[in-house]
Amino acid sequence: MVEMTETDFQNKKGTGKYSAAEWQARVDLAAMYRLAAKFHYDDLIWNHITMRVPGTDHQFLLNRFGLMYTEVTASNLIKVDEHGSVIDGPEDVNTAGFIIHSAIHNDHHDMKVVFHAHVPAALAVTALKDGVQMLVQDSAMLHGEIGYHEWEGLSLSTEERGRLSENMRGKKALIMRNHGFMTVGATAGEAFVNMYYLDRACKVMLQAHATGRELDAATPAMWDLARKQYDHFPPGKYEWPALLRMLDRDDPSYRY
Repeated sequence: MVEMTETDFQNKKGTGKYSAAEWQARVDLAAMYRLAAKFHYDDLIWNHITMRVPGTDHQFLLNRFGLMYTEVTASNLIKVDEHGSVIDGPEDVNTAGFIIHSAIHNDHHDMKVVFHAHVPAALAVTALKDGVQMLVQDSAMLHGEIGYHEWEGLSLSTEERGRLSENMRGKKALIMRNHGFMTVGATAGEAFVNMYYLDRACKVMLQAHATGRELDAATPAMWDLARKQYDHFPPGKYEWPALLRMLDRDDPSYRY
C-alpha cells in the first residue's frame, strides 16, 4: 500500500494544494483504478484511465507508470498537458497512455473520462472481423454506440491520435482491433459502467457462440427500442455511489 503523506492528509481535509474540484476528480479517478483491479480490468502495471482536470481544456490526470492499480491514490496521480509535459508529479508517464488518451481529451471536451483496458476474457472479440454482436438486454445500452479503430501497433506515434479521435467521435466505446477496449464518459461512473457492459457484451457473445447452437439476436427494431429505454437509466448515476460504498468498506486508501 502506498504510504500517506502530510499533503495527502491535508487534501483529505480540503486544505491541500488542489482545488476542491480537482481533488474530487482525483478521488474519483483513483476509485476507478481500484475498481478496475477489483473487476479484473487491470493488466499488471499497464493500461490507463484518465480524467480531464476540472476547469481546463487539455490537462488531464493519469496513473504514475509502474504502479499497480491497487497502489493508485488521489495524491499520487500525475497531471499532464496536451504535449505530454508533466505539470504535477514525477516524470513517470507511459507514452502509449499519453498518445491514446490525449487523442480523446484534446478533441472531445464532453468526454471527461477515458478508460483503456485489455480485459482478458473479452480480448478475443477485438480479433473478430464482425466485432461485437448484440445478444442480451443489457448490451442494448451500447447499441450503435461502439466504434472501431484498426490496429497500428503500439500507440507510440502522435500521428495515430487523429484517427483515434475520429473513430471515437459520437461513440461511448471503442473496439481497438487486435488490441483492447476504450470507453468514455462525462463522469467516472459513466466511463466505468460503459466498460462494465462492453466487457459483458463481449463475454456473453463469446459464451453464446461457444454453445454451437443457433442464436436469437432479436430484431433491429427491438435493439433500437431498448437503447432508447436505457436513456431513463444513465450509466453510472445509480451504480457509482454503490461502487464507492463498496470500495470504502474494503479499503478507503484510494482517497488519500
